[in-house]
Amino acid sequence: MLRGGMIAGTTDEETSVSQMLLWWVTYLPLLTPLAVGSGDAAVNRSRTLPSRERKAAFAGLPDIETFQGSRSDRFLVDLKQVRTGHPYKGVRAERPHTGAHIYFRPLLKRLKATDVQRYPAIYAVADGVVTRIDYSFRLREIYVSALKRRVANRRYGIGLAFAQMDGAPVEMHYSIEPFVDPGDVKFYDPFILIRVGQRVKKGQVIARMYLPDDPRVAENSHIHFNLLGGRRRHFQSPSIFDERIVRAFHASWDRRRGVDGGVRMPPCMGYRLGRDENPFQQRAVDRL
Repeated sequence: MLRGGMIAGTTDEETSVSQMLLWWVTYLPLLTPLAVGSGDAAVNRSRTLPSRERKAAFAGLPDIETFQGSRSDRFLVDLKQVRTGHPYKGVRAERPHTGAHIYFRPLLKRLKATDVQRYPAIYAVADGVVTRIDYSFRLREIYVSALKRRVANRRYGIGLAFAQMDGAPVEMHYSIEPFVDPGDVKFYDPFILIRVGQRVKKGQVIARMYLPDDPRVAENSHIHFNLLGGRRRHFQSPSIFDERIVRAFHASWDRRRGVDGGVRMPPCMGYRLGRDENPFQQRAVDRL
């Protein structure tokens, strides 16, 4: 069982390994294309760009190194709506996590789920093509201490190819996790504003962030984001944003999420990365 963020009876090192294994079990489907109807359609609904269309769709995408010298000035969300978060924590971190997180400020008033346009906007971080949409994807249940019970969790998400690495696409993976199970696999459809294969422009609103009514649940609602890069589709740090965004995002990190092993993490999008987690060159770095 979990106790204080750890698995009872384990060491910190064992817990970090357990957390990584849980994450891989949850997100492994992202490494292989899924078609609508694959698996249990009553559980998960996803659509992926067909392989026969991928070569033409990716033609003209810039090399990922372009973003090392010319960073994106468009974050996934409006920074004023960010309550807290953390960077991608690489394999060399005390507590690795293969994705950065954005947590949202509470809504000023309760919204109806039909008021989609009033929920926080989610943006394309660069020009690109939509490679995948998860309309409804079940994750493991999470214990919410404020509720003193486990909470079902269905997410939705988007894959956006915006660059290339060694002739293969680099995708921004948006895992949009409200931390609820709405009971309808089509509930999130209106919150997804694009389609697979669609070309989008930087700054275009591609989705809306559904936040549940109960603030005790909504405080856990978040976007998990990372890059999937190269022919082997490595999980990589989303270190493509300019310094203004990095510093503003860092300023939002609270004492709980802004530390690793008791150490305050510096401004970055990727912390203590392994060589395969660095999207620009194959070498380990402490911050990127």
